[in-house]
Amino acid sequence: MALMLSRADVMHCLDMTEAIEAMPLAFGALSAGQAQAPQRTAIGLADQGIALLMPSLLQTVREHAFGLKVVTVMPQNPPKNLPRISASVLLLDGATGKTQAILEGRWLTAMRTGAASGLATSLLARQDADVLAIHAARPLQEVRVVNRNDEHYRQLVASLHALLGPTCPAIRRAATARETLAGALLVACATTATAPLFRWSEVARGAHINAIGAFTPQMCEVDAETLAHARIVVDERVAALIEAGDLLQALANDRIAGAETWIELGELVRGTRAGRQAAEEVTVFKSVGIAVQDVAVALHVYARARELGIGIEVDI
Repeated sequence: MALMLSRADVMHCLDMTEAIEAMPLAFGALSAGQAQAPQRTAIGLADQGIALLMPSLLQTVREHAFGLKVVTVMPQNPPKNLPRISASVLLLDGATGKTQAILEGRWLTAMRTGAASGLATSLLARQDADVLAIHAARPLQEVRVVNRNDEHYRQLVASLHALLGPTCPAIRRAATARETLAGALLVACATTATAPLFRWSEVARGAHINAIGAFTPQMCEVDAETLAHARIVVDERVAALIEAGDLLQALANDRIAGAETWIELGELVRGTRAGRQAAEEVTVFKSVGIAVQDVAVALHVYARARELGIGIEVDI
């Protein structure tokens, strides 16, 4: 019997700390050749919509699982009071091919995306870094937000308070990138911008930057000069060379060295490459998201749901 797990079920079985704890499995296995994550396939749908198919196989001593996430992005949905983005994750036993679970994928995707940045932060950021955006990787004193939309800012504040509860640090809205970045040793970028969000001169020395928004060659959140001065870490070189617009644009203009100089997050997990080398060094984690993250987190949710007796059993 397979489990059907709703968004509420997934939320009950997964918090950010647990999502971060699942990331070393995903990235370590990918780096060790124990995981496969083919490039996502995009299929056009009606009204400028798009479906993204993301398969992955995770095959380690402890785990043997196959997952397939299907994400749809429908720009015309919001006026119809329908979600712009929907997602589902299919989890199969990699040894038998039997379906284990079907999970609602939007919450899982949000958590695994943040969790990769949390892992990168724990491996790369200075220990005294405590002013940035939100991470569960370490306690923060202050969160500064640049957001041009008043309603979106209010929703973000409400979400942070709901997610972090009494541990939520002070949240302050800043007018400019310069104001936001002043003295901040942690920086989080999660936009679909096509122009850099800040300049190198505004970045505090010793900062760690998580850039997780741009996912096409046309998008860009981090400027080439910042990348030229930084130690660059990616989730996967192959994926970054296809989708990471920040890096691709800087590479095309000869502002940064080739992909062979970039460090994969899994290499830091396994200890085969070194991370931060000096307190004043700036580090950048550029993520486009890979399907093995979904499988690792889905495995945790499935095991937890079985333990708690959550979900609807169906015969598939």
